[in-house]
Amino acid sequence: MPAPVIVYDLDGVITTRDTFTLFTAGQLCRRPLRLIPTVPVTVRRFFSRDEEYRRTSGLVIARIALRGLDDDTFARHVTDFGRRVGHSRAWIRSSTVDRIRRQKEQGATIVIATATERRLAAALLETAGVPYDLLSATEFTESPTGMEVADHRLSERKAEALRELGVDLAHAEFVTDSFTDLPTAREAESVVLIGASARTLRQFRDAGIQPLPEQ
Repeated sequence: MPAPVIVYDLDGVITTRDTFTLFTAGQLCRRPLRLIPTVPVTVRRFFSRDEEYRRTSGLVIARIALRGLDDDTFARHVTDFGRRVGHSRAWIRSSTVDRIRRQKEQGATIVIATATERRLAAALLETAGVPYDLLSATEFTESPTGMEVADHRLSERKAEALRELGVDLAHAEFVTDSFTDLPTAREAESVVLIGASARTLRQFRDAGIQPLPEQ
């Protein structure tokens, strides 16, 4: 019998907060004048229920925050931030880490699929002692004006990237906290919610997906 495949989202499941959003906020605070053009975007994003707007506006804010950074500097910043998060008990959901370790010891293949930046995620997972076999994460690239998103692995793109990496979602358990992961959840054999709100649970049920209880 092949080893079970378990795909984990990162933010809200392994962590308790959105890692890249808070990394971006920290970068803006380093250059306070850059906060000014993000205010109207942030306010509208906070109140909006339009997932497409929330996604694109997040990229706009990130572009402002990362203006002028080269890849080496960016890599250093995201890696340092990932290590700080990985060390923090307030940031890491220890029950999920224990669950992953137990499943890995039992022979499961662990895949981490996240919209956060790849090097941030890798540093966080290593520091927190989270074992995994494959990491699928958002990629950034250096441009003349700063760092830009090259491959944002969110929503439909998250599922597509997993297929490209050879993950058989039809025979995988998917663990998430977010309704933006519905495309991946639709393809998975089963879905488990960790850290999800009651509203998210209702949204999945309304979409015809009955999440399994956490074990």
